[in-house]
Amino acid sequence: MSGFLKNIDQHRRSFAGTLILCLGVSGCAAQAGNVTSAQSALVSHTAEYNFKMSRSDQGSSIVDATGALGYRFEKVCDGWITEMQQIMILQGTEGTPINSAFSMTQWENFDGTRYRFRMRDYLNGTKVDEVVGDAVRESDGVKVTYEQPVEVVDELPADTMFPTQHSIQLLARAEEGEKFANDLVFDGSGDAPTNRVAVVISDAKTVDSSANDQSGLTKVPFHRMNLAYYPLGEAENGPTTEMAVDLARNGVAHALRFDYGDFAVLGTLDKVTELPAPDCGK
Repeated sequence: MSGFLKNIDQHRRSFAGTLILCLGVSGCAAQAGNVTSAQSALVSHTAEYNFKMSRSDQGSSIVDATGALGYRFEKVCDGWITEMQQIMILQGTEGTPINSAFSMTQWENFDGTRYRFRMRDYLNGTKVDEVVGDAVRESDGVKVTYEQPVEVVDELPADTMFPTQHSIQLLARAEEGEKFANDLVFDGSGDAPTNRVAVVISDAKTVDSSANDQSGLTKVPFHRMNLAYYPLGEAENGPTTEMAVDLARNGVAHALRFDYGDFAVLGTLDKVTELPAPDCGK
């Protein structure tokens, strides 16, 4: 079961980066005008998701999985803030259920040169890990300074990007009809915080949502983003995480799909609420 929980952690910790994605630096980058349009289309909002098992193979060690996610994406005066809290209850073939919880807070400035992050990991109500750090884009690379669990500095390649900027870029690509991306992503979470992310982008799809949506945010068509995560320096071993997100142009995710190998979990949007614009004065 310990190996399985590690696999769960890899998927869950990459989840923050999946919802808000990351800027791609492949040869099919969108034009600046399209990026600006995609950025202006993003809407500050809170969202609630429910998770349930969608597939279980014969012989799987997990017979049931349920969960919930609270998500907040907000434009403030100096950048973007993302907060998420997720809980997953896993029922094995024998033994008591496992309660696995995860929270993450991220802030990124508008030009993608500064990024702060805090991640907390809980197992059956006990905190088992916490990661706190700050990343700064410099002329020749990205410098990451960790405060917890230990004070250490890491240097990343110059083409490493932060999350919200990538979300904007992928949505701009989708609007241009592009189908593929290959991006270097840092989100600060887990044992492999930097990944090469291969993305396949679908055509625009019509929304059929039953979510509680007083603001009308679910009326915008979405693109299905299928993502595969390859840890930096370990691409030859194949992806550690594969998932999909149905992402609308306004930044609202309608559905989330996680494939854990011998079973899969589907997350559906239950409620979404638009947040007011910040009051930044002049």
